[in-house]
Amino acid sequence: MIMIIKNAGVKQLPKSLQSTFLELKISNYLRKAGIVKGLGFSCLTVFCLVFSMVFENKNWFRLLQSSKKEDLPGKNVVYRFLNNP
Repeated sequence: MIMIIKNAGVKQLPKSLQSTFLELKISNYLRKAGIVKGLGFSCLTVFCLVFSMVFENKNWFRLLQSSKKEDLPGKNVVYRFLNNP
């Protein structure tokens, strides 16, 4: 199960991807692309969640129904991130 901690960013990823995200400076590219958030979870944290869900074959609906749902951002946060970059 994916555990999310606010403002943890790249630390949420598996260790094999952490170094890649840091080396590629993904957070800088998100910022340069104008993808920013004012409150709550950072853009990098939401991006890492979505990225890891894809490669771990996870389903957002199932994550929201799990016992760890209070540690995850709300569904609107993820949907807005995906639909309004």
